[in-house]
Amino acid sequence: MGRLVEVRNLTKKYCEGTVESRVVDNVNLEVDEREFVVIMGASGSGKTSLLHLLAGIDDFDEGIIRYKDSDLGRMSERAKTVFRRRNIGLVFQQYCLIPDLTVYENIMLPVMLEGKRKEEKKAAKDMILNLCRQLGLEKHIGKYPSQLSGGQQQRAAILRAVVNNPALLLCDEPTGSLNSAQADIVMKLLYVLNKKGQTIILVTHDIKVAVRGRRIVYIKDGRIGGELNFSEMQSGRAEPKEIYRHREDELMSFLKKRGW
Repeated sequence: MGRLVEVRNLTKKYCEGTVESRVVDNVNLEVDEREFVVIMGASGSGKTSLLHLLAGIDDFDEGIIRYKDSDLGRMSERAKTVFRRRNIGLVFQQYCLIPDLTVYENIMLPVMLEGKRKEEKKAAKDMILNLCRQLGLEKHIGKYPSQLSGGQQQRAAILRAVVNNPALLLCDEPTGSLNSAQADIVMKLLYVLNKKGQTIILVTHDIKVAVRGRRIVYIKDGRIGGELNFSEMQSGRAEPKEIYRHREDELMSFLKKRGW
């Protein structure tokens, strides 16, 4: 595995009159290919702000964000838009599906924006239909977002984010609006995607969601306040509940030491 993301001395400032605040303050972070990194911290700690900087949605004031050989800070807004569409999948808490498009059209949208060749669109269509069958969305592909449950909308949003096979998937509280059963379905999908090679960075407040990742990065007041690495699961074992329970205990101890 190679290094996918490198963040050095990243800082984002806001000024109100003469008062300056740093929502992201001198953050250093490295993420390798195929990693599943979870970012945790109290409300207002800078988690979502960091995610938006990594996505190129917001500009930063100091530091470096590098994706392999691509320097995000040196790109124009247009170049960042194209780079994000081709290399970064985004999943938000509120789904952000386009209400006037069907489920299928929403998922297919990134492919259409790329202007891919006919055979590439055909391959994407086959992949979408296959994934929708696996995720219980096959009967809903012609429906509009308002006709779906929250869990169904989030599954559609995740498929839209990964349809172009981006190098990195950024998820901001993807289970925050879901009940426990829906959240479990979404996290199982992310688990499978990661096992197939998808690199994931996920922001959450939920302990049960966080333990599905491999590494916890804790943020406090815009700074990284510690990291926790979980041991790898044994090959061939599908999400053993006893391991997650052990991880929950380990994570709670880690968080309490940091004032959670």
